[in-house]
Amino acid sequence: MVYLKRAVRRRFGSEVNVRLVSPDSPEARQRGWIRGDVLPVVIIGGEVFCRGRFSLKEIINRLYALKGVKRP
Repeated sequence: MVYLKRAVRRRFGSEVNVRLVSPDSPEARQRGWIRGDVLPVVIIGGEVFCRGRFSLKEIINRLYALKGVKRP
């Protein structure tokens, strides 16, 4: 998690916030992010991006795509 935070901060500064949300939190339950016990769940822009896997490269590419710029 720390590596993801640093990698995102290095590329996007304070424009993007990375945080860890407990699957038992009211926010996760209300938004329907957690289904069963498949973890990790990566949410980008309030939408589930992927479940059960964690790829820094895919996450960074998705953030660049949302910003509308090509990856350097």
